[in-house]
Amino acid sequence: MEKQKRYQGIVQYFDIFGGKGTILLPDGREVTVRYSAILGQGVRRLEKGAQVSFQLEHTARGLYAVRVMQE
Repeated sequence: MEKQKRYQGIVQYFDIFGGKGTILLPDGREVTVRYSAILGQGVRRLEKGAQVSFQLEHTARGLYAVRVMQE
């Protein structure tokens, strides 16, 4: 089984009530992130400006960050 590449990015925005936000990649692309994609236990959130690592998933609606971990 091939290990998927992990990407680095900076959290631009995350709405804890809506459970959705964006991560900025170093090349300037924005990636959508959902609450369910954040790894961890209990209440999971991402703080604006935080460095994160994640895998990318290509969907019909664009790029989504999955298996997101705060660095």
